[in-house]
Amino acid sequence: MKLADIRIGNRHRHDLGDIEALAGSIREIGLLHPVVVNSDGMLIAGRRRIEACSFLGWTEIPATVLDLDSIIRGEHDENVYRKDFTPSEAVAIAAELEPMEREAAKTRHGRPKNSENFTGFPDAGNALDRVAEAVGMSRPTLTKAREVVEFGDEELIEKMDNKSVEAAHKELRMRELAAERAEIAKAAQDLPVDDRWSVEVADIRSYQTGQRFDFIITDPPYPREYLDLYAVLAQRALEWLKPNGLLVAMCGQSYLDQIMQMMSEHLEYYWAGCYLTPGQPTPLRARQVNTTWKPILIYRLPGATYNGKIFGDVWTSDGNDKEHHKWGQSISGMLALVKQICLPGQTIFDPFCGAGTTGVAALMHGCLFSGIDLDEDNVGITRRRLHDTTKE
Repeated sequence: MKLADIRIGNRHRHDLGDIEALAGSIREIGLLHPVVVNSDGMLIAGRRRIEACSFLGWTEIPATVLDLDSIIRGEHDENVYRKDFTPSEAVAIAAELEPMEREAAKTRHGRPKNSENFTGFPDAGNALDRVAEAVGMSRPTLTKAREVVEFGDEELIEKMDNKSVEAAHKELRMRELAAERAEIAKAAQDLPVDDRWSVEVADIRSYQTGQRFDFIITDPPYPREYLDLYAVLAQRALEWLKPNGLLVAMCGQSYLDQIMQMMSEHLEYYWAGCYLTPGQPTPLRARQVNTTWKPILIYRLPGATYNGKIFGDVWTSDGNDKEHHKWGQSISGMLALVKQICLPGQTIFDPFCGAGTTGVAALMHGCLFSGIDLDEDNVGITRRRLHDTTKE
């Protein structure tokens, strides 16, 4: 049927999407489905195909004539009752298309005469881009979907198909990270003891030690359900701090007033500092704030006198570091804090050591470090990091 004879009429879908991509598909493999018109030449289905064929310079197009009373019904059914490929189906199709696309790239460019040092065709690297476009995905999304499928977990693939590629891929990375952490922790069990540091699995509520420390430097968890830990921390600090020592605790802003009130029931407020995280905003949706700093609360024993070094009260982290722990702080930020407050040779204790960043900073500055954590994997990772730091 001649394109000029097809009447478009009033259509309800105005966003035609990427017509050039559709035209490219039609150019390469042909028109898979004819357009549909009624006996009067009024278009029922195929507006995008018409635009794509016009783009290619076609004057005629295959058409099926269907006597349908309602043009609107035809437009609705074509677009609503169709089913797109699931991501896992798209991955399977892409696996079939990619070798063909790579061969097509060879045909487009021809094999070089001197192929002794030939490493690939110019378009070969773009094959996945073209394949992703063919299955209706971006290249990054297709790559993530392929990684989920290759992981081979049916539950995760189902989550991807029913929810989103991004959600499934994020869970995949979390599982891989958990496996890596467990492997590191397992390997750390055989590390030799070092007189510069010690770390063990223990609960802050029940941990006992005969040692007192120059500083407790720690970063307790921030969510509301852990608020009581700040009161426990302050109470246990009565046992752990030297008479002229300081407790230095990082915290979030959401419950700052409650935290200070709880800690002040046991210890004496000394100072407050600012830990800057420029370029690393944390969105606090409940308060509609993007924060780029954390409070540092500093306390001493009741009636005690601090006679240590004079220190500044602003520290800066130069980037996120969540490689070892989802709540981890950066080495740069913790090292800046330790350097300003502590002297080499002094003792530092962290009762929420996580993956050991405070301990690494302590050793880098020449301090001695002890730490505890409830999580066995955290303790194993901390041991590994501390061991590697002392070797370096």
